Amino acid sequence: MIEKKELLKKISAIEQSEESVIAIYSNHIQHVLRYSTLGKDVQGEILRMLQELNSDLEGHKSTTKQLIESIVKSGKNVF
Repeated sequence: MIEKKELLKKISAIEQSEESVIAIYSNHIQHVLRYSTLGKDVQGEILRMLQELNSDLEGHKSTTKQLIESIVKSGKNVF
């Protein structure tokens, strides 16, 4: 069991962590690709996957926001 305040704190930390990790990873990969000898088709596929990753992040943010709102509105204090 976890109290509402602690649960909200952990969800926020997870959200911030995911956002930071994806930003760092995406920047690193894009810089590496600039100096890469990989073919343009392979580089394009990698960039497409990074865009998909960023799109997924936006979906996660939306879901997390809804979850937080649901928890805040809940009358429960322990989950």
